[in-house]
Amino acid sequence: MSTIVVDASFRAKLLAAGGTAELRDESGALIGRVVPAGGPEPYEEPQIGIPDEELRRRLSADCKTYTTTEVMDYLRGLK
Repeated sequence: MSTIVVDASFRAKLLAAGGTAELRDESGALIGRVVPAGGPEPYEEPQIGIPDEELRRRLSADCKTYTTTEVMDYLRGLK
C-alpha cells in the first residue's frame, strides 16, 4: 500500500466528512474513496440493529419471499 501525506487543510476536510469520503477531480471523475482510520473495515459486516433471532426467521426456508416482478407489480399498484 502506498502512503500519501496530506496537509492540515485536507486532513480537516476528510475528518469533517464524518465517514467514508469520495475523492474526485475537477471534472467530477472518481479518484477513490477514503475510509477513516479506526472506522469499520471496508468489508466488515454492518450492524443493522436486527436481533439474530429475527434474521434467522427472515432467512428460514419457510419465510415467504417475493420475486422482483412481484415487488414491482405491487409498487405499481400503489399509484
